Amino acid sequence: MLGIPGGSIYSSGYAEVDEAGHQAQEDLRRAAKDMVFLGPNCMGFANLVHRVFATTAPALDHNSALGDVAIVSQSGGLAFATLAYYASQMGINLTYLVNTGNTAGISYRDLTGYLFEDDATKAVLAVAESEVVAAELMSAVRDFGLVKPVVLLKLGRGDTGVRMAQSHTGALAGDYAPIRDCAEQLGIVCADDVDEALHAVDLLRHGFRPEDSDGLAAICISGGNVTLLADLVDASDLQFAQLAESTRTQLRAVLPDFVSINNPVDITALGYEQPELHREVLQVLAGDAAVRCLVPILTTMEDYSLLCSLLAEVSTAQSCPLIVLWTGGSYDEKSLPILRAAGVPVFKTANALVRTLACMQRAVVAGTSADEIGLTPIVAHLAKSRVTESAAYQFLADAGLAVPRWEACVRSELVAAAERVGYPVVIKIDSATTHISDSGGVIVGVRSPEDLNARSDAIARLPESGLLVAKFLPGAELIASTFMHPHLGPLLMLGSGGVLVELLADVRFARLPVTRAHIERLLRRTAIGGMLATGHRGAEGFDAAADFLHRLSVVALSSASSISQIELNPITVGSHGAAAVDAAITLHASADI
Repeated sequence: MLGIPGGSIYSSGYAEVDEAGHQAQEDLRRAAKDMVFLGPNCMGFANLVHRVFATTAPALDHNSALGDVAIVSQSGGLAFATLAYYASQMGINLTYLVNTGNTAGISYRDLTGYLFEDDATKAVLAVAESEVVAAELMSAVRDFGLVKPVVLLKLGRGDTGVRMAQSHTGALAGDYAPIRDCAEQLGIVCADDVDEALHAVDLLRHGFRPEDSDGLAAICISGGNVTLLADLVDASDLQFAQLAESTRTQLRAVLPDFVSINNPVDITALGYEQPELHREVLQVLAGDAAVRCLVPILTTMEDYSLLCSLLAEVSTAQSCPLIVLWTGGSYDEKSLPILRAAGVPVFKTANALVRTLACMQRAVVAGTSADEIGLTPIVAHLAKSRVTESAAYQFLADAGLAVPRWEACVRSELVAAAERVGYPVVIKIDSATTHISDSGGVIVGVRSPEDLNARSDAIARLPESGLLVAKFLPGAELIASTFMHPHLGPLLMLGSGGVLVELLADVRFARLPVTRAHIERLLRRTAIGGMLATGHRGAEGFDAAADFLHRLSVVALSSASSISQIELNPITVGSHGAAAVDAAITLHASADI
């Protein structure tokens, strides 16, 4: 052996090609033994901190100045030909540019740990093509903590064939949604495109925090530009700050009488004539406790250097972050460098600004849950071969999760069973499969013995035995599922449920254990959660739904040794609280019960 400690393997023809390539890659990994390597099928790396350029790409020939952002990417073209170029155009210089290709050698976990310890790197931009690599990044953040801001641009967001038996979950848990939600749970910013990724990392390297996305305050001389920004903010989850009356009083003292005191603030063409007006208004806005981020909007001038100098001074003097939205341009060559030297991020379009702030807003560290400490294992006393819905009901009830009153019976006992359960009732086949309503296996909302008799034809089509009578509990319909993701670990899925669940695809994911506060945040991002939280059309039970979902997450971890998946669709939420009215449980094939 030559004793070479590390290298970059540029050659292709490995796992990216076919099964023979997979085998060749395994042979390569074994042959490397303890040698650290990048690749194969990569373009190498550029280490601007120690001035080592081990790459075939000329991307940094025109700008190899040391910066403060590290880029790690599976895609060489995206890293060297796209991100490096546009980063330079935005004034973002790099510490490292690393292309891992097939990532058979050094892992994203190792690279993340290294970059977290690197003094020169302030923020990390990771581009991942595979679920495995994205999971490695998340594993590093879970174990090391979010030492530095991380932006993830995930490529290949289609369905990867994650399938859980007997469920809707498999149709909803494709490639990207669980990765996005679990990454954001750790505080990782997930971008949808190159511009979002670079703008996000630019904000983060200048100390902007995800929570600063809440409470915007904007000013401009152009009513049209202000209105466009307001339209886009209103269509997102972002909000303009509600100004305090004391702030409005100060603005009235600064602005002429004909200016309306609102946020955003249209300072009219007076801002052209009196550039100092920008400083005065921004200083007043920065003093408002509800304002988390200042957004002055620039348009077009022959020379913007005076105003840019004023904005740079305001940015330096205020603790409130300042972002410039520059929707036009300037014919001088001084203005943009003035802002960049002061560390002021610049956006060219309102859409780019809003999209970037929205993706940052979602990345709030969820914290840890005490529920993982001292969990009492729940042994699922369920039949290995077949978990009927009545057995699932019993398990859930024993675990402290609400279910309707129910009774298993044969067809000849339906009248008596319905009386004991109490009308209105649902009659269904006590099955171990889902989607039984599609084949006439469910009769909903039977309200009296007379109604039961009127439905005799439908009842006659049910089997003689193996029936279930349950109390009919109408309400808003929620879906929840717990399952083991092959790369991300134990997950909770929640969202809008019912028969249209796959069509709506209105679900969010969380890695377990999860705090109740984070469950609330995710629930509010769904249509049903928003409806429950606002009481839309009399909807009620948001807290009950959050409590139910949190308890379900604890039960899932406690019973993980025997149960592989719990799917509840729907959980109805209303005056009765929250209860699982349809339940399916899947056991591990090897569960020892």
